[in-house]
Amino acid sequence: MIDYRRRDALQILNRLYTGRVSFLDAEYSRWIKKRNYTEKDRGWLVSLLRNIVKHQSFIDGVLKEYLPRWGKLPMAIQNLLRIGVAELLFHSSPSFAVVNEVVEITKDTGAEFTALVNAVLRKIARKRDYYSAILEEEGMELPPFLEEEWKSWIGEEDLKLLKKSLSLPPPLYVRVNTLKIGEDELRERWREKGIESSKTVLPGALEVDADYSTLLALPEYQEGLFYPQDLGSQLVVKTISPFIRGRIIDVCCGTGGKALTMAQYLSGGEVFAWDKKEGKVRTLSKFISLFNLGKIKPMVVDTLRPPRDFFSTADLVLVDAPCSGWGTIRRNPEILLKNPDLEDLSRQQFSLLLSASSLVKKGGVMVYCVCSITKKETQKVVKEWELNAGKEWEKVGLGKGEEEMIIWPHQFNSDGFFVAAWRKK
Repeated sequence: MIDYRRRDALQILNRLYTGRVSFLDAEYSRWIKKRNYTEKDRGWLVSLLRNIVKHQSFIDGVLKEYLPRWGKLPMAIQNLLRIGVAELLFHSSPSFAVVNEVVEITKDTGAEFTALVNAVLRKIARKRDYYSAILEEEGMELPPFLEEEWKSWIGEEDLKLLKKSLSLPPPLYVRVNTLKIGEDELRERWREKGIESSKTVLPGALEVDADYSTLLALPEYQEGLFYPQDLGSQLVVKTISPFIRGRIIDVCCGTGGKALTMAQYLSGGEVFAWDKKEGKVRTLSKFISLFNLGKIKPMVVDTLRPPRDFFSTADLVLVDAPCSGWGTIRRNPEILLKNPDLEDLSRQQFSLLLSASSLVKKGGVMVYCVCSITKKETQKVVKEWELNAGKEWEKVGLGKGEEEMIIWPHQFNSDGFFVAAWRKK
């Protein structure tokens, strides 16, 4: 029987490490669809790939103990060895089975390396528990600049908890469409199908014990009773809920997760959801129809060139700005390979704030948020905006009166976010 799972993992890694993959989830979803994977095999592949990318530094370090000329090996052989080590450390497969399967693929990939791959993996397998214990204690290794920044914010002890948290698989959260169904009723319907869910700190947000593709195939999704949305994203909307009224403009809406959630909090009024990418607006339009949320008005708009008809008309403007995404590395570890230009991103974020501020009417509020927690994308952008904003703007308290809010990934097992808000006097 041909081992498609490991062979597919090898192809995906080869593409990822040669820069042909931008988003890991889109790439493995393509292969999963091609092979018509079972739910179990899909979970195995996704877990393996995420752990290889998350823990590449540790995995490569282990391999270099046995391979002084590691850097001279062909990329495909390096990736096969990474697959073998990751399965030994993060899966419960028997050691002999892992080694044998990887060796069989090596015979087709680079036969001259078969003996080497076999010998190295067998040595590592004998120390499997030792390496697993180190990983469990240390958690995910962060880029040095990020580790220093986060330690300066939350301290060494919380940083350890954060790194351990990021090592875990990302939970699957959904937002209940409370305009159509209550969360208890939805949970009961799922329970009858054998799908378990649990409540979270936020009403209307559920954690679901199911495969993502299985969840989207449920009739409850086709009926518009829920949609996948990370808990961190939902917490952002809850935080700004006191400002959700009248005319709202979500200027970088993407496929509209926050717009859909804001519509649930909105009594009367409307949400204009803008994005400059037509494909994302088309996707949002389908969601609006599915979830029966006609109060959302999707538009293809470049926020840096907003329609003049909207100047000084909004009660709330949400600037959910494009960012590096460092707050999402639990789900999207490929960010570790991208090395995003934070200086360029902070300039874009400031420009978006400057442009979006023209849309806010007197007494209205502008919210800035990013799913990243770096000083250049948060403190620097906020400071630069406030230096240029003038006296007509004042900082608005969030949550417990804090002027800025950070949602750390280990606090709620969610993505990380930064939020700040100002009112136009």
